[in-house]
Amino acid sequence: MKRLVPLAAMIGAISLVMSCASTPPQKPTPTPTPTPTAEQPQAAAPDAELAQAKDLKQKVDALGLGDYDPQDYAAANKDFQDGQDAYGKDNAASKKSLDSAIKGYNAVLDTGGGQYLAKRQSDAEASKKAADDLKASVAVKDDYAAANDLYKKALEEKTAKDIENAGKDFASAKDGFDAVAKTAQEKKDAAQQAMQDAQTGQSTSQQKADESEKALKDEGFSVSSGQ
Repeated sequence: MKRLVPLAAMIGAISLVMSCASTPPQKPTPTPTPTPTAEQPQAAAPDAELAQAKDLKQKVDALGLGDYDPQDYAAANKDFQDGQDAYGKDNAASKKSLDSAIKGYNAVLDTGGGQYLAKRQSDAEASKKAADDLKASVAVKDDYAAANDLYKKALEEKTAKDIENAGKDFASAKDGFDAVAKTAQEKKDAAQQAMQDAQTGQSTSQQKADESEKALKDEGFSVSSGQ
């Protein structure tokens, strides 16, 4: 019985060794290599939007329309600057800002342009009335007709929303009406002066005739009426 215990221990040890030898060692799980993220391509440069925004800004500034719609004008200027700053760095953001600037400048043209033309038209009509009151269409016929043609042309351009040309032609028409009004006034003044001179001369001649007649009577001469 005592021999069986060491034998059993030995058999158990041999079985353990054989079990360990028959089980292959576990390989470590490989760490997956991260897939590199593909870099997003840069959006195309918004050259067309930049050019359009610049053109609209120049038109607005040339006509001074920012004074008529300061809120939209300030917002459009900010968007325009943001678009320029982002250009070439973040073209998508640049395009978004420039699109907003274009929209803003167009709003200024619509709102400010209408007020601008209304003022120019009012000025031209005031000058036209002054010329009409002086009958300049008769006294300075050709020049008046030229100014009136410009005025009518400006009205057509205003209807067509051609702000730039309408503004120029209203201003030119005003200058034309002012010029013919001045000429008509000068002609009127000259005619009135001539009439006054004639009346003064006639009065002087009559006075001299009366004095001569009196002198003759004082000398005892008989003076017949009509001599």
